[in-house]
Amino acid sequence: MKWIESEIYEDLCAEFQYQWIASLRDVLKKHGVPTATAKEICGEFSFDLSMMFDQGEIECDGVSYRPAVVFTDDEDDPAFIAPDDGVAFHEYAFGTTDEAYESNQGDG
Repeated sequence: MKWIESEIYEDLCAEFQYQWIASLRDVLKKHGVPTATAKEICGEFSFDLSMMFDQGEIECDGVSYRPAVVFTDDEDDPAFIAPDDGVAFHEYAFGTTDEAYESNQGDG
């Protein structure tokens, strides 16, 4: 196992955030939630989840941990891609939500 800090990390985070928003968007649409309401839910949920990644802390068995997003490539000996200086997920939550809804306009 090898760890690398990579400039691609921010791009991977943006795509990861987009994918979780698109998934929630599609579930809300499937269940008939009106688009405007669904978009608000996606934005707020994404912001809250982003804050968990950016500043959150969880406790397990009396020990505090900070969640982290790490990616791996699809190689036989995968490299784990970590941030070189971090990404502020929450700063992009509502913009990424707008993007997910703009890209889905023809579907609805």
